Amino acid sequence: MSYANEHHVNCVLLEENLIILEKMNTPINKSIFLDDVRIFVRDLKVMPPLEYDIKHSFPFIKLHFVTYGKIHYEPKQGIGVPVTIEGGQYNFFYLPEVEGELRITSKRITSIDIEFDYAFFRRMFKLDFYNTSGAFGEAIKENIAFKMWNNSSEIDVFLKSKISEIIVSSNKTNVDTVNLEHILKEILLYLFNKMNTNGEKLVSSLSKVELDRVIQAESILLKNIKKAITIDELAALVGTNRHKLNRNFRRVHNEPVFSYFTRLRMEKARCMLRQKDRNISEVAYEVGYKNPQHFTSAFKRFYGYVPSSLLKI
Repeated sequence: MSYANEHHVNCVLLEENLIILEKMNTPINKSIFLDDVRIFVRDLKVMPPLEYDIKHSFPFIKLHFVTYGKIHYEPKQGIGVPVTIEGGQYNFFYLPEVEGELRITSKRITSIDIEFDYAFFRRMFKLDFYNTSGAFGEAIKENIAFKMWNNSSEIDVFLKSKISEIIVSSNKTNVDTVNLEHILKEILLYLFNKMNTNGEKLVSSLSKVELDRVIQAESILLKNIKKAITIDELAALVGTNRHKLNRNFRRVHNEPVFSYFTRLRMEKARCMLRQKDRNISEVAYEVGYKNPQHFTSAFKRFYGYVPSSLLKI
């Protein structure tokens, strides 16, 4: 999908959401728009049954959590797959095109909807996406409809904790986009690891313990962007050794720990620079660089341009 098409998708999806909300006569509680991702945290009152037609010809990737109420999407014959999600359930699905009817049969619906563009997966998982995503990636590659669960699954403890983190982020005036993207990636890795192909777990055949250690290490790095932490220290904190941690990071992220940590710092720095409320020295300090010149050099190596150029835009 080209950038132009992705931009068109964003606009159409936004317009479609606004039309739906107009029919409900109530606003979205919270919405967050990131690069290639849209998050809607909703608490809506409706007059059931609410039914309306949805149709568009571009691919649709969605992770949908319903905490209260019930929704059902019924496609026209031969176009996509039906999806029903009740309170306390979720599903993750890909539809090459959408044409069908959406029904809400409860007086109230509370949900967290996460709509992805394919570009998000390319950016997060790079060349390892198809190896990491298993059946989901194969469905995208072959352009066939896919849903993770035939009958939507219960929202487990891990996913509940991640939903809570998303809701907390949505309530902040300035959303920490790096942290939010990290939460989304954690969720996706968790879901990909749940999908089985020929009885083998995905994410490069990592065990649950190994994947949990990678996720735990990511969280530690994210919380310590301002601090210096060695790979040996990080490995000890998650109960493994330097070699295994680097190996498993490569399997999940296609890069070693140090490169991943540098990317986290640079992405956070770029977000802060775009807000234009801090100078170079302040941003450098916030991402762990005591010397602004060292930060400027590292930023230029990573992005190909100096950080001050973002302050001029």
